Amino acid sequence: MIDVKKKVFLEETYNLNLLDDVIFKDDKQVSFFIDVNKRPFHAHIISGNLNLISLPNQDVFTTDELLSFVDEDNLLAEVEGKYNFIEGIRKKFNTFKTELYLFIPIKRDTTPLWLYVSLKRVTINHNHLVYGHVVRVYENTPVEIIHYQKTYQDPLTKLFTRETLKMHMENLSSASRAYVMYLDIDRFKRINDKFGHQAGDQFLIDIANHFISKWEYNVLYYRLGGDEFFVYCYDHDRHQVESRAQQLISEIEQLNDISKAVNVSVSVGIVEITHENKGYHNLLNLGDQTMYISKSRGPGNYTFYQK
Repeated sequence: MIDVKKKVFLEETYNLNLLDDVIFKDDKQVSFFIDVNKRPFHAHIISGNLNLISLPNQDVFTTDELLSFVDEDNLLAEVEGKYNFIEGIRKKFNTFKTELYLFIPIKRDTTPLWLYVSLKRVTINHNHLVYGHVVRVYENTPVEIIHYQKTYQDPLTKLFTRETLKMHMENLSSASRAYVMYLDIDRFKRINDKFGHQAGDQFLIDIANHFISKWEYNVLYYRLGGDEFFVYCYDHDRHQVESRAQQLISEIEQLNDISKAVNVSVSVGIVEITHENKGYHNLLNLGDQTMYISKSRGPGNYTFYQK
């Protein structure tokens, strides 16, 4: 609530209209509200020139219309998952309690225009509203997004990093019907020794590209470092994850001419996620220990963790 005395002081002392001269002065700083009691949600524009943020000038949008302008081909989506990016925005909007701040990329001819948007839940005269405000507009990808990408996406393979795995494992919504697999490439050193480190890096990229090409909603891939990878599978039973481990071993062994030339394979440790062992450090350690049991049995084996 604006303090009336301060408002009068500003107007009389500085001949300043707080609303027009400060709050609504920048046409790029679009303001809107959404009545969360009415479905479907509609965003009612209060102020700002929508053309300046690459949107059509109209007074009201459905939330589906607004989301259709979001560019899914961006650095943030590369980390969070292009196929889940829009649904991620919906989920954050539907679940936030008081305040939410989002970086949202808007489609343009070449690169997206980035909006930094604040959302606040307010109740006025028993009406439950979300007030939204475009705080800042970025012509180029914000530094925060670049830093986020470098933290959560492996620069060599474009897979998720350890930090992403930690975030995902610490925020599991359910531990039922979920497994993790710890992968270590057998005889990878032979590639570096015979063909050079550049060929070794390319082989890791080829593995990652193979993982990415086989995208499924319930399987996430991570590079832990070196030639070690991690796979998180949910909505899986034991038979499905066992079949997946067998398939991964076979596919990596037959990946390309180099893998065949040096008899590359992979050792896999499989851990079922339970309420007793869930958590980043537990799953990483158990997966690592179980993977080494597989490795002790020879290349191309998988082992399920047992207490």
